[in-house]
Amino acid sequence: MFTKIFVFGLTLIYAVGAIDILDIERSKKEKECYGSNMGFSFSGTREYHYEALRRRYIGCTHVQGNLEVTNLFDSGNMTFDLSFLSTIKVVTGYVLIGLLNVETVPLTSLRLIRADRTLKLGEKKYALLVALTSEGQPTADNPTPGLKEIQMPSLREISQGEVLFTQNPLLCYLDTIDWSSITKGGVELKNNANPESCPGCSSDCNDVDGVAHCWGRGLNMCQRVEPLKCDSTCKGKCFKEGILGCCHPQCAVGCRSGLDTECEMCKNYRHGLRCVQQCPEGTYPIAQECIGF
Repeated sequence: MFTKIFVFGLTLIYAVGAIDILDIERSKKEKECYGSNMGFSFSGTREYHYEALRRRYIGCTHVQGNLEVTNLFDSGNMTFDLSFLSTIKVVTGYVLIGLLNVETVPLTSLRLIRADRTLKLGEKKYALLVALTSEGQPTADNPTPGLKEIQMPSLREISQGEVLFTQNPLLCYLDTIDWSSITKGGVELKNNANPESCPGCSSDCNDVDGVAHCWGRGLNMCQRVEPLKCDSTCKGKCFKEGILGCCHPQCAVGCRSGLDTECEMCKNYRHGLRCVQQCPEGTYPIAQECIGF
């Protein structure tokens, strides 16, 4: 009897240790960074502002707080390369993009906007706001400056808050997005590019009904739309239709069953195999992983 208990204890210790090692290895692949709370304001020159943004987010996968990309226009011959945004997967606050003179914003890895904090304008609380993105002065090389594509093909969930796109006269493809598959909040699109003047989505972006959804030109810009219609009682995503098909509340972007161990991504943190709201005692968070002391 003692031998069996001893062997079981060793097995349990080994299993827990293996999970801790897995958590640590996962955390090494992620980089946590801290967002900002400036709104449309900034300090210093535009060159300094851009360099500060680049240093803050280069290599970042998880933004703790708000992602604000603003005031990048009319800076001489300087080109604002935003490719450093392409690694970001999660933003825990809101996303604000505006006052720009760039053609694309490549948030190509962004899967989740959790919007623990929203941007309040009047009575509205926004999780995603994109506005005033044609602020540059026309030149011979670029007679129509402004944002043409906001590239978010991986975006699967905006957990709360509303969405606003306004005063983006060159920004295309917004009308092709199935917003209901991303958010339950309100979505307002006004004074953006005329869809008739925009290039169409690739035919490979068509859903089961033959309707194309995309964030830009090319196969890698298709929006993945789940054919499932979740029950109204589901707080997030679902894995099958009906009230019994809801994902666990700690799941984000999707799941394989209703258990907290079957999430595609954790909404808050992962501890071992489970998605949890907070890291338990004896652990500390790195990105979305709970690591043991």
